[in-house]
Amino acid sequence: MSGVVTGRQPANQRGFTLVELMVALVIGLLLLAGVLQILLSNRASFDAQRATAHLQENARLAEFVLSHAIAHAGYRTALDAAETTIFPATSNPKTANYPDGAYITGATDADGNNDALRARFQARGDVRDCLGGSVGSPAASETSDVLFFVNGNDTLECTKFSNGGSTTQPIVENVDRFKVRYGLNTNGTAGVDHYVTTLTGTQAREVRSVRIQLLLRSADNDPALSEPVDQKYDFSDGSTFETTDRRARLLVDRTIAIRNPSP
Repeated sequence: MSGVVTGRQPANQRGFTLVELMVALVIGLLLLAGVLQILLSNRASFDAQRATAHLQENARLAEFVLSHAIAHAGYRTALDAAETTIFPATSNPKTANYPDGAYITGATDADGNNDALRARFQARGDVRDCLGGSVGSPAASETSDVLFFVNGNDTLECTKFSNGGSTTQPIVENVDRFKVRYGLNTNGTAGVDHYVTTLTGTQAREVRSVRIQLLLRSADNDPALSEPVDQKYDFSDGSTFETTDRRARLLVDRTIAIRNPSP
């Protein structure tokens, strides 16, 4: 009978069934979960690499500044002058006293469990101090006297003493420990015969090398590990540092020779 429309639709115009839609939705959610997992894993890896890279940059900076100051300790331009004229005795609350003529000294546990290190040298504009400024000029020599210590905010700082005043500059943040040991030459032969943690009497004049150990951590708001990890670090003075957290850590351990020992 012509002109009559039935309720049946052609087979090629049928839609998806409810079961098919649910299966497709589940498959889509599984694929989305996999993509999200990859993104989260990549983000965690990126954060860890960024924290580690920043940690390594801080370590290189701190090692360079400390090594530069220590290696130049005792450097002097007035070689024909008396030692006591170049490096007279002095003192500072954060460090042990400089004996007359000494150019390296320090203090154990000057701030909590962190040591302090002090060094001085003389130059005519050819050497820079820990603040980046030239020491002296070709026309006049100057003595650079610098102090390295960790403040209450876990920042390694350098203080330069000059003309009766001082200027302090932060070097690196997030310092867990700063430890210093001194290699002494007490028997008159070349080299170091033993190391000490604390300098007593005139031992500061016998220092021939300095061992620094600086433990740095990643920033507090930039965890590098996916979950807390037990960490333990041993130091040359017999002390240890233990913690459990998600921070990455790097221990700088270097021994610097004194190139300009007292005659």
